[in-house]
Amino acid sequence: MTTETAAKKRFKPYQLSIAFGVGIGTFTLISGIVPQLTGWENTSLIHREVFGGIPTAFKVAFYTVIPMMLIWGSLRFADRVRNWERGAPDRRKTTPKNVKRRLADYRSGVYMRTLLRDSAAGLMHSMIYFGFLVLLGVTTVLEIDHQMPEALKFLHGDVYRGYALVGDVAGVVFTVGVVWAILRRYVQRPYRIRIKTKPEHALILGVLLAIGITGFGAEMFRIAQGQAAGVNLDHEKWSVVGYPLAQLVNGASASTLTTWHQGWWVAHVLTFIVFLAILPITMLRHMFTSPLNMYLKDRERPKGAMKAMPNLTETSLESFGVNVIEEFTWKQLLDLDACTMCGRCTSVCPAHATGKPLDPREIVLKSG
Repeated sequence: MTTETAAKKRFKPYQLSIAFGVGIGTFTLISGIVPQLTGWENTSLIHREVFGGIPTAFKVAFYTVIPMMLIWGSLRFADRVRNWERGAPDRRKTTPKNVKRRLADYRSGVYMRTLLRDSAAGLMHSMIYFGFLVLLGVTTVLEIDHQMPEALKFLHGDVYRGYALVGDVAGVVFTVGVVWAILRRYVQRPYRIRIKTKPEHALILGVLLAIGITGFGAEMFRIAQGQAAGVNLDHEKWSVVGYPLAQLVNGASASTLTTWHQGWWVAHVLTFIVFLAILPITMLRHMFTSPLNMYLKDRERPKGAMKAMPNLTETSLESFGVNVIEEFTWKQLLDLDACTMCGRCTSVCPAHATGKPLDPREIVLKSG
């Protein structure tokens, strides 16, 4: 087999993106089917009934639309990967010599160590990012427990109490972080943020805020509905936000609370679907591209070093630098997608500081 034939048979990066999305989507679809076939239920008095009070039609819609959105998102992300592949070659191979340093750089990206140099922006982003990750983990754990045989279910008793506490605390941290971000962008309005605020930012922050609020709304009426039906839900006191809110409406009828619970649940799911829809086509994708970019930043040339220029008296080149997109390296095209529009590159640019018409952020954004 020739080298060219072997290269054609290898998976390309964009195909891996699609395969990942299809895999997660398929797993989600199967996770909705398996419990219907097995009938495994958690019989503990201290647990949470998955989809309690939610009609079958809503559950079918959930396990149909969510996998479709996951696959759609992977296709859109694959489009971005295809764009990177238009670039010129750039050696970024992971080797035994650089793997340790690259993993350290990746952790730095995930933990947002660079962003944390700005204490306010760093803390705000950390609250949103890590709060969201914990909430995603809480939902995933609930789904895993939902798939388990009764003997293997673990989300009950003290484990459930701790689970409920962690979920509500994470929800508060996440929601407060989003509110802080809204106030920072639209009230405090630092210069480097004010000059680059777009409708996209309002959409992203609105969706994130809606996820937090509708999540607490659904929890509030889920607990109130259970109490109205005569179920002992004292263990839900560990839901330190949802339980107190539920007491505000505990005088309503069970049918009214059921309707409100279903309404808030649908709203919560719809906002998550919108989140999945905008994730690969807005700056939200930097959740994936920025850590990846950090992992791949290691290079043989020192940081900031320019490529050697040809001898201008001997070369026959008609242009220098980059004139078309294909003259960027694939890594430089990834850099463009990893940009978060924060403006810190412009704020520390010496030329920009002296009043010269050079804005590094504009160069990156217009190139992308």
